[in-house]
Amino acid sequence: MRNNTDKQFFVTTHSNIFLDNALIDKVFFTSFDGQVVVDDATSRASILDDLGYSVADNLVSDLVILVEGPKDIPIVEEFLIKMGLYEMYNIKIWPLGGDIMDQTDLSVFSQHYAIIGLVDKDPNSDPVRKRFIKKCKEHGIDVHRLKKYSIENYFTLRVLKGVFGSQISDSIKDINPDKKLEEQIGISVKKNAKKLAKEMRLDEIKGTDLYKFFEKVGKMCKEGVGA
Repeated sequence: MRNNTDKQFFVTTHSNIFLDNALIDKVFFTSFDGQVVVDDATSRASILDDLGYSVADNLVSDLVILVEGPKDIPIVEEFLIKMGLYEMYNIKIWPLGGDIMDQTDLSVFSQHYAIIGLVDKDPNSDPVRKRFIKKCKEHGIDVHRLKKYSIENYFTLRVLKGVFGSQISDSIKDINPDKKLEEQIGISVKKNAKKLAKEMRLDEIKGTDLYKFFEKVGKMCKEGVGA
């Protein structure tokens, strides 16, 4: 519907299946306590608990992607959409809590037949990432560590200027892949991650390890469904 109409749709449901932030703009939680209360729950993940969201929902998918934190999710989702994978397969993305990822009990995920991890390069947290990658290998989980500082470093200057306009200094001519993005441009991009990813073109990441990661995701999904 997003691609074929400019109309607005309201969907009401008791099921968490429709709560897919990659494909919707707003989530409202309606409750009744003497009166009807409508609460804007778009950015409140706690509402998912009330709607029955659980690890089990992820384990019945075609593929589970483990990412560092919740703010990586909209970026990954947008690229999955651009690759044509999001609508074709049931892909779930599970955040691991950033620098405490190495403390995650991976056994709950390793029972799934198709799973892959994606972590930043971020040399400042190198020991954590190495421990996490080691644990993944112990559980037979494939994991990809990005070659650039973080997934935000794959955003092009064209897209950054398109979203932030004059906030991006004209003195910035390129993005250093080995330095934190917000330190380069003086702006935190986390809150605009989904918008930035949406503005990206696939050809702007082709040839990079990030594109190869999504190609691998597609291959794993296909093999899983085929099996």
